[in-house]
Amino acid sequence: MASIGKIIINIKRIIKIKYMYEEVKAKTFSFGSVGDGFEGTLLDITKTTSADKYGKFSNIYKVKIKEGSFHDSTKNEKTGKFTINEEPTVITPGEEYTMWVNHDKGVLIGAMKDIRLGQMFKVTFTETKPTDKGNDAKIIKVFAGKDKQGLPLMDEAWLASQSTNIYDEDNSKME
Repeated sequence: MASIGKIIINIKRIIKIKYMYEEVKAKTFSFGSVGDGFEGTLLDITKTTSADKYGKFSNIYKVKIKEGSFHDSTKNEKTGKFTINEEPTVITPGEEYTMWVNHDKGVLIGAMKDIRLGQMFKVTFTETKPTDKGNDAKIIKVFAGKDKQGLPLMDEAWLASQSTNIYDEDNSKME
C-alpha cells in the first residue's frame, strides 16, 4: 500500500499546473491619416529621460479611450520606408493607449498643458500643411472637455478610483 505522501506526489506529477504567457504589445496611438483621433480621459503624463535616435525628447500621455480610430503604418523591410495601412485600427472603449509627442511639437504640447489629469478631451488630426522640410506638417488639434458651466469635464468614475485627489493638479510640471 502506497503512503499518502507518495500518492500526493504522483498526483502533482500527473496534474501539472501550466501557466500561459501572452506577449504584451504597446498600444501607441499614431496619426496616420486626416480624421484619425480619439476621445478619452487623460490618466498620466511622463517625459522620456533620454533622447531618441534623432536627439529628441518626448512627452508621453496615457489615455483611457472612450472612442477613436487611427491608421497605423507598416515598414517595408527592403526600402525602409513606411506606408499607411488602408484599414483603420478601431479602439475598443476603455482601452488605454499612449500618445507620444516630441518636444519639437510645441503647439500640441502647449495645448495638452491645459488638460488636467482625469479630464476628458478629444484629439483629432485635422489637416496637413506643406513645409520646406520635405514632409507635410500634421495639424493635430486638442479639444478640452467642458461641462455646462465651462469647467473641465472630469471622468468622475476614474477620479473615484484614484487613491488621492488629483482634481486640482495641472500639467505645469511638464514644462
